Amino acid sequence: MSSRGNQRRGLNRNSEAGEHGEELAMWKDSKEKIMGVLDAFNESSANVLDIRDQDKRMAENENKGNLSSEDYNKVDSLLRKGVKINDAAAQNLTKLIEDLKVLKAVQKANEEQKEASASRVAPQRPRDLYDFEAADSPIPSPNQSNVSRRMGNSGKAERGDSMPPKPQDRSTPVPKMGSTEPQPNAAASAMRSKQNFAKDDEVAFKPKPASNEQTDWILGIVQEVRGEGKSRRYRVLDADVDENGHQKDFRTSASNMILIPRDGTVLPPLDKGKVVLALYPNTTTFYKAEVIGMDGDTKVNLKFEGEESSNTMQAVTRRHVVEYRG
Repeated sequence: MSSRGNQRRGLNRNSEAGEHGEELAMWKDSKEKIMGVLDAFNESSANVLDIRDQDKRMAENENKGNLSSEDYNKVDSLLRKGVKINDAAAQNLTKLIEDLKVLKAVQKANEEQKEASASRVAPQRPRDLYDFEAADSPIPSPNQSNVSRRMGNSGKAERGDSMPPKPQDRSTPVPKMGSTEPQPNAAASAMRSKQNFAKDDEVAFKPKPASNEQTDWILGIVQEVRGEGKSRRYRVLDADVDENGHQKDFRTSASNMILIPRDGTVLPPLDKGKVVLALYPNTTTFYKAEVIGMDGDTKVNLKFEGEESSNTMQAVTRRHVVEYRG
C-alpha cells in the first residue's frame, strides 16, 4: 500500500460527537463564557458613560446652585453598579482562563495518546514516485480542485486512531467470514467500460502501474473527455496536492474509474458485511473495507482491511463508499 494514506493525516478523524465529545462540550461552554465576558464589558462601558453624563449634570447644577443630595445618590448608585459589574466580569474571566487551560491539557493528552498509538503501527511502504506508465505521464499543474487531501470537509472530520490499512496483495483479496464480497463478472466489466463520465465529475480511479506493483484507487476530478466510443479517454486530475501546491494529471479509461455521486445525492443504505471501496479518512486513497452498519443517512461505519486487530471503526461519508474492485 502506498504512503498516500499516512501523509498529512490530522489527529481528528471522526464526527464531532464521537471523538471530540469532551473537548467539544468544554469548548462550547468556554464560548458561552466568552460571550458573557463581552456582555459584561459592554455593560460596564455603558455604565461608565452614564457616570460621565451624571457628572456633567452635577457640574451644571453646581454652577446653577441647584446641586442636591439626589445627584450624589445617583452617581453613588452608578459607581456601586460599576464595581459589581467589573467584579463579576473579573470572576468570569478568571474561570474562563482556567477552563481554557484544562481544555488545552485535555487536547494535549489526547494528541499524545493518539501519537503513541500510531507509533505502534508498522511503517508504511513509501509510494513509488513513478507508479504510472509512460502513457499516463503526469503533468504538474496548479491546484484546480477544491478537493484536498484533508477530506474533513469534511463537514466533520472522521475517526481514526490507527494508521491506514497495511499493505496487502489486492489482486487476490481474501473475503472475511460472513462478508459478501463481489465476484468478478465479465458483463459488469463490459458495462463499466461503456459508462461515460463528464467534466468535473468526482471519481475514484486506478492509475496503471509502471511495473508489477499494485496501485491504489485514488480520488480525482475529470478535467477533459477525449474521443468517442471505445476510444474515449479521460484526463483526470489527482486530488492529492504536493508540498508545492501541484497536482498530477493522468490519462485513463472508463474501466479504471468509479463515479462518486455528487454531494446531496440520496443513496441507498449498505448492508452489514458488504465489501466496498471507501475513502480512508483524511486521505485521498480508497481502500477495501467491510460495512459494519449505517450511521444515519450520510455516514457508513466501516472496518478497513488490515485493521482487523484494532477496535477502531471508521465513519466515512456515504458518497465516498463505492463498489468494490480489486
